[in-house]
Amino acid sequence: MTSSVPRHRPMRPGASVRTARIARLSVLVAVAAPLALASSASAAVQDFPVPTPDSGLTDIATGKDGSLWFSEQKGYKVGRITTAGQITEWTIPRKDADDTDFGPEELTVAADGRVWVLSDAHASAFVIDPAVPGTPVGRYAVNGDELGGRRGNDIAAAPDGTVWITDSVGDGVLRIAPDGRGADTRGGAPECDFDGVIAPGPDGKMWCADSGGGDALKRIELDGVNNVAVPLAPGFSAGALAAGPGGTMWFGRFSAGTIGFKPGNGSIGFVAPDGGVREFPLGDRVAPSSIAAGPDAAMWFGSAGFDQVVGRVTTSGAVTLAPLGARRADAVAFGGDGALWFIDENANRLTRMTRDEVVKGATPVGAPTVPAGTLRTSKGRVPVRVTCPAGAAARCRGTVRLRTASKVKVGGRGKAAVRTVTSSGRYTLSPGKTGTIRVSYTATGRKVVRKGRTVRTVVEVTPSGAKKVATKRTVKLRG
Repeated sequence: MTSSVPRHRPMRPGASVRTARIARLSVLVAVAAPLALASSASAAVQDFPVPTPDSGLTDIATGKDGSLWFSEQKGYKVGRITTAGQITEWTIPRKDADDTDFGPEELTVAADGRVWVLSDAHASAFVIDPAVPGTPVGRYAVNGDELGGRRGNDIAAAPDGTVWITDSVGDGVLRIAPDGRGADTRGGAPECDFDGVIAPGPDGKMWCADSGGGDALKRIELDGVNNVAVPLAPGFSAGALAAGPGGTMWFGRFSAGTIGFKPGNGSIGFVAPDGGVREFPLGDRVAPSSIAAGPDAAMWFGSAGFDQVVGRVTTSGAVTLAPLGARRADAVAFGGDGALWFIDENANRLTRMTRDEVVKGATPVGAPTVPAGTLRTSKGRVPVRVTCPAGAAARCRGTVRLRTASKVKVGGRGKAAVRTVTSSGRYTLSPGKTGTIRVSYTATGRKVVRKGRTVRTVVEVTPSGAKKVATKRTVKLRG
């Protein structure tokens, strides 16, 4: 896995490490998944139910041919879906026959196209070669010992063909060469965080999260030993990593949540090539649990927080969030078709959305706020107080206008309709600042809001470049 946060499961009591063995492929099933929302491959939104019921979808990654690979933790399977919607599943052998919740989780696609996945509560790694149909699923071993006796936490492929696995028990990493030989650096550098999230960087090196010596990311040379720490602002440890445009390395952070409380207090940021760090708050309802670089020079992320959204962020700090309604993006990736794909564990399905569809419903983060109360006419104009949130990534810019909250007649004639009351007034505010925007009445507005009359009115705030109103508040307007 190179983009989504690891899902930690309780370790089995008395779990033991066994000698290496190659497990034969149990099932290879190809099915054409029905399209729940559309039949056309170019449809804006498509849902693809997974054939295995309650499969426990955990991770997703893009294959060399542009198809998407996903892990089924409860179903003990790894699946592949083409951009046309055809699903194929490989069965992953169980360590013990009575195992039900410790199947494949984090996965990655190596430089040679083979797929590596952690399973058996992260005690085993399996390899699938999609180029040779019917090839057995291989259980990897280090010197005859599964993963060298370690508990993997995350797995990622480096550009030089090696595969890297972090350790949830000790420190260091396991680095596997293309010929299958493993180099164990446990007991020395680098020490990654217990959560162990790791990903290839834009500089050809590997990056991991490290909170042991303070909040930081760690940049690791491909020798697996030499590394440099990049400090982050105090906060939560990184739970998602991905390389971005212009040599940037992106990370997502959020509170882990507790029983009864979902993760939140999220932020997303990047390390620039010069080592500088920028971070953008996302609010207490968003938790960026996975990150993927899009074909539009922006980063996209899923959320494990209370709000079911997909986010998009640029290196300039422009963040937008698109609500998903009944869907949830547990982990995201881009397919060879340029569309955004994500897994939805609760619904047991994969979803494909075009970028245009996501952007169409997105709302900028840090949208200005308007206070409640009564607005009063002053010298033929309406003064509106607008506040740019302190957590906004950049200055708030846009327009303000007022319209009637319900349908009214103008001059007592014609059909009742929602009427525009004012022209648009422009605002430019620094984060944390409040300004008064004075908007002028339209000719219709002067007829609707007569002197001494109070009308229920909606204040609409639209950020610059946005296609939709970001803030709406119904207030009383007195003429």
